[in-house]
Amino acid sequence: MRYRPRVAQRRGKAPRQARSKATVDAIVEATGQVFERGGYRRTTAVKVAERAGVSVGSLYQYFPDKEAMIAAFFERRLAEDIELMQAVAVRALDASPVALLRIAVEEMVALYRRDRALYVGVAEILPMAEQTPEVREGLERAVAMTLMHLRMHPELARGRDPELLAFLFVHSLRACLFKIIELAPDKLDDPHLTEMLTGAALGLIGLPPDAR
Repeated sequence: MRYRPRVAQRRGKAPRQARSKATVDAIVEATGQVFERGGYRRTTAVKVAERAGVSVGSLYQYFPDKEAMIAAFFERRLAEDIELMQAVAVRALDASPVALLRIAVEEMVALYRRDRALYVGVAEILPMAEQTPEVREGLERAVAMTLMHLRMHPELARGRDPELLAFLFVHSLRACLFKIIELAPDKLDDPHLTEMLTGAALGLIGLPPDAR
């Protein structure tokens, strides 16, 4: 039976001073480093505190358990992912909607390839991660950004619910990449992966794979 960690929604005290904020930042950064190397099971308060250069007691002033630390790390990573999506939008400012879709898929695949060790750990606890408010909010923002572009190009929706299309695009692409990470990680390096995922995304919208 696969271990399913409980969802953490409790937080310790909020940092109010620059020094406290620096401590929290160090703990969150260390959590990501430890998590990436060892996954959920090997991420402990002792290891994180040692990596962050703080005492375990100081760590527990801000985070009641490791689930809270990991949730804070996810929140930060999702903010970075949203920044990536915004950068993609800027990069494709004058591009066609189809070109924008291709660029978005390229960037997403590149992200998973670059941080594959991290996403292997995330796949281990995906049910827990997706129940945290931080991850839910981040995914909602990703869907909202996709919806904004669909509304800018209503010809893509062709009378269909743009909110549903945006939801399906974000979550389908994400689900495919996580399943590859979990079950066939070597396939992440397939040279045709981006092409195949782009074709699937175009098919979801109702466009042929060679659409421009």
